[in-house]
Amino acid sequence: MKYTASQCAALAGGIALLLALAGPASGQATAPATVAQVERLRPLDFSPFEPALSALPAERRAAAEALLRNGTIVDLQQGMASGQLSSETLTLTLLQRIRQHDGKLRAYLELNPRALDEARQADRLRAAGKPAGPMHGIAVSLKDNIDTAGPMHTTAGAAVLLNHVAKADAPLVAQLRAGGAVILGKANLSELAGVVALAGGFGGTSAVGGRAINPHGDALPTGGSSSGSAVGVAALLAVVSVGTETSGSLIAPSAWQGAVGMKPSRGLVDGTGVVPLLTNNDSPGPVARSVTDAALLLDAIDTTAVNYTVGLNADALVGKTVGLLAGDILATPGQELLFQRATVALLAAGAQVRPARIVNTPECCANEVVAVFLASGMRHDMMPGLAARGAGVATLDGLLATMRTDPARRMPFGAELIEALAPVAAKISLADHQAMGRELTRAAAAMLDGAFAASGADVLMSFANQHSTYYATAGYPAITVSVGLLPDGKPMGITLIGKPGGDATLLAQAYAYEQASRLRPLPRGY
Repeated sequence: MKYTASQCAALAGGIALLLALAGPASGQATAPATVAQVERLRPLDFSPFEPALSALPAERRAAAEALLRNGTIVDLQQGMASGQLSSETLTLTLLQRIRQHDGKLRAYLELNPRALDEARQADRLRAAGKPAGPMHGIAVSLKDNIDTAGPMHTTAGAAVLLNHVAKADAPLVAQLRAGGAVILGKANLSELAGVVALAGGFGGTSAVGGRAINPHGDALPTGGSSSGSAVGVAALLAVVSVGTETSGSLIAPSAWQGAVGMKPSRGLVDGTGVVPLLTNNDSPGPVARSVTDAALLLDAIDTTAVNYTVGLNADALVGKTVGLLAGDILATPGQELLFQRATVALLAAGAQVRPARIVNTPECCANEVVAVFLASGMRHDMMPGLAARGAGVATLDGLLATMRTDPARRMPFGAELIEALAPVAAKISLADHQAMGRELTRAAAAMLDGAFAASGADVLMSFANQHSTYYATAGYPAITVSVGLLPDGKPMGITLIGKPGGDATLLAQAYAYEQASRLRPLPRGY
């Protein structure tokens, strides 16, 4: 789609804000400005669990926490199968940790008041020899833009949805329940998936829950909008979590919290029942502490019959070519040592490495088109999604007007992004929005395909969300796995970009890197 010079110039402010939306793609970010914390609009309610929490023996909680801290879901399942652990004890242990730490970390917006009932039911089914699958009895958090039937709410972090209760679970939630998973609660997020406020560069702020805190350091950013999912997993407040990706919004917080995060191929996980931002890009995906756990969670929420864990193999990179997007990675100061560590680990895993480059071949005003695409997605995807959920507003201007009636509660971190992009959105028709989606998807896929072909790579290596515009828009799978700490103490992850539909292969390659590197940092004090 072509734009005139005057149209491009008019969009300059929107472009600058769009580029700031995800924060620095990677590297040693400038320390964000101090952002005050705010009161939750809905305090976490522990009353349904109080008697059981008080009665839980300290030694049982310590044993459960040790298994949780040092193992994978496979280890937890073995503990439950042997009687060493129960889903009730695991769930109570996590609830106790949430009560202890989430007043500061703000990983959660709401707890599931039926979580303990679900855990006890999982234990009864296990005792009867009827476990439902690999996620049976495992406590999962859900980003709060994913619909859950009552009594929990689905707010997307916005005050206009504070009292919204979805009529039904999103399909991925129904699949988790059918597989025996325990829904622990709803995770905090950057409000409306990140289009409300920059909040001093921290990310992860919402009117409903306040600012999520990086457990590796209060002054470190949390990254994109799936912040609560990543914070909760990294700080042992959930076994795993389901986040969502639009462009780096799952990958970045996972990388910056030392977690594993995966954006699956487009359509692999049903996005029905997720509050939309850009339907073309949006994709739910797993956040976990290990590739094994990410594979198990993806298996539980996807739309295929693939068993991803069967293919996890420490030799999956032997003889494979990894295309290093070195020019872009090393252009960010502070990443040189971690790049070297990642390269050594890939070589140790048996991979061949070659330089690779994504040749940006944009049409005229491509940056402006991307800015328009975000803005028009807010108008044509997000606002209909909010209106359908009873937000009481149908337009971006109406949403802003509602926020301004009570700014201390409804927009405590400001609303500069939505304020800047709303006028842009008003000029874009639905037909133009849909055409942009098709063109940007085609262009992003062509650029990635060109990088694969020119380097002969089986998989491309990036850092954090540095190339998310390409893989998220193209619908290609990507996964981030930790590579250690930057000089400022912020975790960083390499991001492997796979070919469309190659999710099982990508998980196996990420597992091989993980086994060769063993570089996941643990947050102190949690």
